Amino acid sequence: MTTSLSATQLIPPQKKGGQSNTSSTRTSGNATEAGMIYQTAKDRLLDVNHWQEFSGGLTASFTLVDENGKLLRRHAREGDHIRVKIPAPGTDTGEGYDWVCIEQIQEAENDNDALAYIGMRVRPFPAPAHAHKEVAHFFRAYASSSFMVVKKGNKIIASVFGRNEIPNTTVRAFTDKLRNLLIGFTAILGFSKVQWKKLVNGLLKSGPVT
Repeated sequence: MTTSLSATQLIPPQKKGGQSNTSSTRTSGNATEAGMIYQTAKDRLLDVNHWQEFSGGLTASFTLVDENGKLLRRHAREGDHIRVKIPAPGTDTGEGYDWVCIEQIQEAENDNDALAYIGMRVRPFPAPAHAHKEVAHFFRAYASSSFMVVKKGNKIIASVFGRNEIPNTTVRAFTDKLRNLLIGFTAILGFSKVQWKKLVNGLLKSGPVT
């Protein structure tokens, strides 16, 4: 985990394909409340196994696993994998799932705590222990999703930035090519923003999430 007050390196430059920016903002009444909201949102961001609950259900499910596909019951760390089950048919390449790897987590705050943030960038990745080591995701390997929670004074902002999103048609299986083409373009046209909007709203939601 790196520390810097500049989070721009978490969001790769947009070079090709689709991109998206999805955010939700909550403003608190005072600095103490803002700190509590930020801490809750930060914990929820790293609690990948409960993202579906934070999103209100009826969305994709996310499971944190290690490099061998074993379930991890803790907060996310760099190098962990996330197994994603979207509400659509899976692939043979991903053994029924889409897969990403957490390649960077970054966190920082200034001395007076007026500005603080945490961010996590993930990228499409092969399924653990898959023989062909093909990227098992509907986007190609150079696509990325950067998740961030930022506190600026009494304002807390949760965001997801998608970059360089192109459907993954490089896999061997023809049925997987068709599936990724359909799901990839659907995501670019707005499906992913619906999913991420539910998540960022959930990260900032007050009270316990059930």
